Amino acid sequence: MFQFESFLGLSFHHGITTKVGGVSKAPYAYMNTNFFSNDNHEDVMTNIKMAIDSLQMSAKTIVATRQVHGVNILNITEDFNMSTLKQVDTAGTALDNFKVYIAEGFDGLMTNRDDVILMTFYADCVPILFYDSNRHVVMALHSGWRGTQQRFVEKAIDAMSFNYGCMSHDLKVGIGQSAGVCCYEIDRPVVDAFGEQFDQATLKKHLIQKSDEKYHIDLKRLNEGMLLKKGIKAKNIAINLECTICHPERYHSHRYHQGGPRGSMSAFMQLKG
Repeated sequence: MFQFESFLGLSFHHGITTKVGGVSKAPYAYMNTNFFSNDNHEDVMTNIKMAIDSLQMSAKTIVATRQVHGVNILNITEDFNMSTLKQVDTAGTALDNFKVYIAEGFDGLMTNRDDVILMTFYADCVPILFYDSNRHVVMALHSGWRGTQQRFVEKAIDAMSFNYGCMSHDLKVGIGQSAGVCCYEIDRPVVDAFGEQFDQATLKKHLIQKSDEKYHIDLKRLNEGMLLKKGIKAKNIAINLECTICHPERYHSHRYHQGGPRGSMSAFMQLKG
């Protein structure tokens, strides 16, 4: 389990799983938390329970994303109607006394409730976690190249401001393990798509040209740059620089397995009461 040191001691629980631990069998071994995969359902529920127990989370309601590489954020307010979400069958599993819901079509979750655990999935894309200690709000994003190209973090900060009055200077942000600039290859059409949203000086800082058509991109630093421009203090941004593709023994990676069967990691967040 990875945790940001700068988050420890604050009024929320958080963590991003790795491959280490868990009970799943190959090719999902070992700590696979993705119940959308073909992994054994009971094993996945056991893995999730192990993860949230290790983080000392007490809530019995989990809201998980069903991601589409978009920029939609579900705001789980005090009066949010959970019945509008699809419920996962947890009967007879380690999460038997939990309610687990799926937020279809959302790549971000946000709440000011302390009775809900936020859950998002990753296997090379960038986990980005937000906390506002003043407004007591948490948010988790899944931002791959599409989310980053659509400036998801900027939209997320605006959403926190609009819904809860959050101020950029109050926000603490963690950018988790994901594919690094060392390995994350994109082609010319993707570069052109980024060129529609970012100036050339910015792209030059975060792109490495490998051939006429192939480039490597630094999604972590590109997201960090957007956070800084939105007024997040540099001291309030933490980054896990490890590359998920470089370390298949530690992290699940979609690209390392070339799109084949593999597990996924999850970020979990819950406010303390």
